[in-house]
Amino acid sequence: MKKLISSIVILLLSLLVLQCGKGEDGGGSDYPTPNPSPTITITASDFSVTIAENPAAGSVLGTVQANASSGSVSFAITSQSLAGAIAINASTGELTVANASLFDFETQSTLTAVVRASSGGSTDDATITITLTDVDENTGSSRNLWEGAIITFSKPNGGDPNDEVNQDRITDLVWITRGNNTPDGQGQIYNIVSESTASGSTSPAGTAWAQGTYATIDDLTFTSFRNAAPGQKPPNAVGVPMVLHLIEDDIYIEIKITSWAMKKQGGFAYDRRTAQ
Repeated sequence: MKKLISSIVILLLSLLVLQCGKGEDGGGSDYPTPNPSPTITITASDFSVTIAENPAAGSVLGTVQANASSGSVSFAITSQSLAGAIAINASTGELTVANASLFDFETQSTLTAVVRASSGGSTDDATITITLTDVDENTGSSRNLWEGAIITFSKPNGGDPNDEVNQDRITDLVWITRGNNTPDGQGQIYNIVSESTASGSTSPAGTAWAQGTYATIDDLTFTSFRNAAPGQKPPNAVGVPMVLHLIEDDIYIEIKITSWAMKKQGGFAYDRRTAQ
């Protein structure tokens, strides 16, 4: 009898333990399993800016943009090509000039950095690119001036303008040449990248011209090649110092035409500056 009672007690205790081990939903616990915290997503945008060299210390360069699915975003510079050149506001992402002496076009024309945006353990990196433009020491101009060696380009009389040797390929966007046996107006120089022949009023396409030099560049008025030539006659430009502006490239080049063939022969020559 005692053995039967003991067995019944043991059975009841086992059932009680089993019931206590289950939650109200039968899931094995009286306490619900907490939901995991949602993962925060964050996206930071690359930043680029072009400024004149030698900015003032503390100058604002711009603001790195970043968005997080929740919470606030903090910013930090993780690397930069010239240590200590720039600083960032950890809360707003505003970039400023920290060491102005490092913003020297002649030493390094492009500065780069990596900014890390963070929120709730999630991060994303943004690439920072700062491009410097040269400031002429004499004029203080921040224009992009080519100040390299002077070269001579010439096209002989009758030279085929479609032949590469008869094209001054200044940049990918501007190749200067001149046609042969063409009437006045169409016999001037043109940009063979975007023109099949010259237009008296606009050629070379994508360029603007002015009489003068870098020393007075900020006072120059740029116009078409023909309008810039003395008396609006290209032959009169021989020997006259001029500045050529490549509009889309935004480059300025000192140039001087040294010869101009007449009677529809198509020859010409000039001296011009090159990039450094």
